[in-house]
Amino acid sequence: MDEAITRALAVAAQLDRALADPMDERNPASFHAAVRADRDARFPRHLCGSALAWGLAEYLIPAVSGGRLTSLEEAFALFRVLARRDLTAATTIAASFLSALPVWRDGSQSQRRAVAGLLREHELMGLPVGEAEQGVDILAREIAAFGDRHAWRLDGRTSLIDNGSHAAGTTVLARTGDGPTTFLLLRGDGEHWWFQPAHEAHGLRGGALSRLTLAGVPAGDAQVVGGLGQGLATAGRTLPVARLLVAALALGALDTCLRAALPYAEGPLESGASRGGVEGSFESGTSGRGAEPVVAGEAVLGRRLADAYADLLIGEAVCHELCRTAREDPHAFAAASARLACLAAGLAGDAVETLAGALGGPGYRVGIVEKMRRDSAVAGALADDQLPPAVPEDDLPPDPFVPVPPELSWLGPPPAAPPPGENGLSAAARVIGEDGLPGPHAPRLLELLGFFRARRSGCAHAEAAAACAAAWMRARGRDGYHMCGGWLLLCLRRLAVLLGQEQPEDAGVRRVALVRLRKAAEQRRLFSDHDVELA
Repeated sequence: MDEAITRALAVAAQLDRALADPMDERNPASFHAAVRADRDARFPRHLCGSALAWGLAEYLIPAVSGGRLTSLEEAFALFRVLARRDLTAATTIAASFLSALPVWRDGSQSQRRAVAGLLREHELMGLPVGEAEQGVDILAREIAAFGDRHAWRLDGRTSLIDNGSHAAGTTVLARTGDGPTTFLLLRGDGEHWWFQPAHEAHGLRGGALSRLTLAGVPAGDAQVVGGLGQGLATAGRTLPVARLLVAALALGALDTCLRAALPYAEGPLESGASRGGVEGSFESGTSGRGAEPVVAGEAVLGRRLADAYADLLIGEAVCHELCRTAREDPHAFAAASARLACLAAGLAGDAVETLAGALGGPGYRVGIVEKMRRDSAVAGALADDQLPPAVPEDDLPPDPFVPVPPELSWLGPPPAAPPPGENGLSAAARVIGEDGLPGPHAPRLLELLGFFRARRSGCAHAEAAAACAAAWMRARGRDGYHMCGGWLLLCLRRLAVLLGQEQPEDAGVRRVALVRLRKAAEQRRLFSDHDVELA
């Protein structure tokens, strides 16, 4: 098993346990509190403050700058477990992390100290995410720098920015005579920049999506991040990490929706009462409808739960493999993130939508699922692979940390490379062919591995299958479920179905998946291929 992943999940579990039981309505960091804040469009200040006070603020700062962040896996795991409580809070803090990334990568020592100090005071950084009409397009900004090369005035139309009314600083991209340039702005010139409410969002209510107006904001060399005209390169280095973190947010949301839906698959819904404490612990929705939720039949919901669980496991394996790619082959990270992080986020988002629909359609009553459904749709737009990239993907710089200078050593040491010419699919096929497997799954697995090996290069689903095979190879000696190949079969058959390949019903594979899902819920563990104890 990858030690970086193990350490990261252990840290994330500490955060979750520090925030206490999310099912306890008396807990200010509970699902109940998240739904109430969402209903009132209030910023989840208590949850953000509690997470930052626990030490999350230190994990927004690389260790070389005095913080505690030592790996990309840690950032992924921490935002994943925070998102399972409230996507608004997780997205808000993730925006701060992403806004500061250009400073950690290209900023001066004084800029790093300033941003680290701001974060340690539990202040937030705003993240410009483009005009609403343009989607996430880093060229669709209307901010320009006027003046000479060393004394500018920043002016421009507003752009959507997360954490708007809460932001004590931001990094912005502005046009200069040398080309697009990144500037670090700290909240010291209030008369020159201000925020206005943006379009009301259907999701992430209270998340302070705002429009930033710059009117003659003074800026000099001390505010330039990296070199003049290097803004597109800086943005290109940040985007792959942003996509990875959006996938983390989506997986966290899916974890919660699975927990909310699971009790309904244990038997017929009892008239006039909720099962398993779901209604009370997860809080009723805001639709105002008094009828009980129209829940899909037990067998149908069971299939949807098993498929959603497979989607989560696939997304987890893909994202962990992306973190490994950032360490092992950094130049491939940007393109891989564009393909695979978007796939992982899309799988999780679609699974949330499916479970929400199964729990009652437009009148669904499980409030946290309603919230996660709306929030996921907004957060997912940040990594939407349907949006045109600002520059051709092949022209993007490699990952955000190449070349890797000493101050960015928190990526961690590269993992051991596989034998030349062998990826997860071929390695798994070789091991199964040579050693066999206990139980009946070997023929099906070899067939599926061959199916994905025959896919064309660049097929995201085939790459996801390779990530699942690599994850299984690292874990196959863990327990009987992995030894027999049941875990891998669940993931590969799901990916094949998503590619339009008909698969046998495999009721036994789904049944075992549901058993494992229920066991993890009963033991308060993260829905994961890894053993992570939660609050």
